[in-house]
Amino acid sequence: MTEVLKKILYLGPKGSYCEIAKNNFCKHSGYENTEQVYFPTVKKIIKYVEKNKNVGGVIPIENSIEGVVRETMDNLLTVDDKSLQITAESVIPVNHCLISKSSDIKNIKKIISHPQALAQCQNYIQKTFGADIEQIEKSSTSRAAEELTALGSEYAAIANASNAKIYGLNILAENINDEPDNKTRFVFISRNTTQATGFDKTSIAFATKNTAGALVKVLNVFDSMSINLLYIDSRPSKKNLGEYVFFLDFEGHISDEKTKRVLDLIKLNTNYIKILGSYERKVL
Repeated sequence: MTEVLKKILYLGPKGSYCEIAKNNFCKHSGYENTEQVYFPTVKKIIKYVEKNKNVGGVIPIENSIEGVVRETMDNLLTVDDKSLQITAESVIPVNHCLISKSSDIKNIKKIISHPQALAQCQNYIQKTFGADIEQIEKSSTSRAAEELTALGSEYAAIANASNAKIYGLNILAENINDEPDNKTRFVFISRNTTQATGFDKTSIAFATKNTAGALVKVLNVFDSMSINLLYIDSRPSKKNLGEYVFFLDFEGHISDEKTKRVLDLIKLNTNYIKILGSYERKVL
């Protein structure tokens, strides 16, 4: 199935890392002149794309430091339309800056940002401001920067440098993330069917049967067929305490016979399995 996309959504506001990823997707796919709209939350992006045809969305899915983006994983599980899947990925380097209306870092009493950005800069924050400085969570780093325009000079935000330029703010410090090799992986969701390239990955979510060794049996299938696992994580099922949904990426495309075979085999030890997408392993 192939749709001509008429609108592309991304997690905003403008200046977000997600916008950078969106620009990469649009350039790679020839959608640079397509209408592009930012939404305030991942959930709203996924729900809008699910309810509307000819729409694609760009959302964060994993950070190299903080791991899985919970909001993305939880909401992907709620999608009933099987044709809506991950069709591409892009990895963006994260370079956090401290920005503010103030030009003097000594004036800062409160820091606002996305929870992951705050977590990624804790060493810098505590070393510079002490452990007691107030930290306020926002839905995105770019949203935090936008809100600074209506706040006093005692506030600072953690965001990227482009946010300072967009909103006329000062950069008080650059590259403040605790780990220099910090990257976020973004995915593109749409109803377009991808073709195998020979360098692909497939993403799935599954819940194992409540029997001894069920997860090991699933993983052993990949080992027995010499399929490389690229990523595995888990989230609570939100149904019963102690039940989990596992997220797994592995090499191969859904159209490959080997991939079809491994999916058939792991169904023997799962109560639930959802194909999240097959797409090229390419850093856009």
